[in-house]
Amino acid sequence: GLCPERDFKVECGGFSNRPVYSLKHVPDTSLLVTSGPPDSSLQVWQVSAEDSDVIKSVSAIPTENGTGQPWAKIATISARAPWVLHGSRLNSVQITEVESRKNVYMAASRNSEELSGLAFLDCNTLLLCCAKGQLCLADVRQPQSPLEAVSVPS
Repeated sequence: GLCPERDFKVECGGFSNRPVYSLKHVPDTSLLVTSGPPDSSLQVWQVSAEDSDVIKSVSAIPTENGTGQPWAKIATISARAPWVLHGSRLNSVQITEVESRKNVYMAASRNSEELSGLAFLDCNTLLLCCAKGQLCLADVRQPQSPLEAVSVPS
């Protein structure tokens, strides 16, 4: 991952005209993905070559409709291709291919519980944590299967 002072240093100003609540490096690329208000869309950035310190906007990945949605939680992986796992609610979790912005996976859930976090366990398995503490597992190879709640010992 990226480390402050080693990989980047902000001396003044910034690179985004909107708040950044989450920033993830896409492994094996020079791309960053950010999320934050005023909506749940994602911004894709490119870190310039070593002789420059410029971070420039590459594209945006639209997500749920409308503003006022919670900002999207994000995780990245580069197993098959550079992917970003994102969503703000359990029923809006999806994987998007970063460079083409093609939707690769959409979770099947009727539950609109707000997410507090999400992660790739490996290139096929996702872990989703709801704000109220429920954990769910999803398998990318079975996009239409419902999310499985994980039982956690108390």
